[in-house]
Amino acid sequence: MMTVDWTQEYFDDTYRRLFLDTVDPARTRYQVQQLLRVCAVLPGAVVLDVGCGVGRHSVELARLGFRVTGVDMNADYIAACRERTAQLGLKAEFYAVDSRVMKLDVRADLTISLWSSFGYYGEVGDLQILQRVAEHTRWGGRVVIDVENRDYIVKHFVPEEWHENEQGLVFEKRRFDATDGTVSTRRVVLSGGERCEYRRVLHMYTVPELATLLEAAGLRPERWCGDYDGSRFGPESKRMIAIAER
Repeated sequence: MMTVDWTQEYFDDTYRRLFLDTVDPARTRYQVQQLLRVCAVLPGAVVLDVGCGVGRHSVELARLGFRVTGVDMNADYIAACRERTAQLGLKAEFYAVDSRVMKLDVRADLTISLWSSFGYYGEVGDLQILQRVAEHTRWGGRVVIDVENRDYIVKHFVPEEWHENEQGLVFEKRRFDATDGTVSTRRVVLSGGERCEYRRVLHMYTVPELATLLEAAGLRPERWCGDYDGSRFGPESKRMIAIAER
């Protein structure tokens, strides 16, 4: 298992170009609409997006009239969020900060961590994030943690794969460690005549494990979904979406 903070090098311009900027906007709109329906929050509510990346969900929420604050460790991604909201004439706040130690003047009605933006720092670091999330969510507010379903990943595990598009060629080799519940990935990207190599270690939580962390942070799990539409969670669900109350 890696001991260094792989996130510092993993999330760069290449990752953004290949995996963030290529997401269909219609997919983002659908995810946001379904999430708002499931959580029953209305425009005007305060939303905190933890691990917001380049603002895929944050900007859409701001467009719908929510009071949005987004945080991400990558200063370049945060700059992109600010630039995009300015171009669209939207109001939102974005901060480059480590979510394990964030301290903002925010008490959110809804705090979200979407599309596997959680599970990077082991149980100790991940608990710190949830503790900060709880501190920044008002009493009675909702917290949504969206990660991949460990049971599905293990059952349908793909140790190696590659894909190619107009941006370049991506090869990945993965290993699942059943003793600590992590998936280690080695990714090689060939793009623009350059070769880049990345490594990632992601903790894949089970429902009981994530529930324990949420409760330790002062959050009460109240629902587990298999997708953004609120569908029932099960072993064949590709995602595991925890909805908790502060």
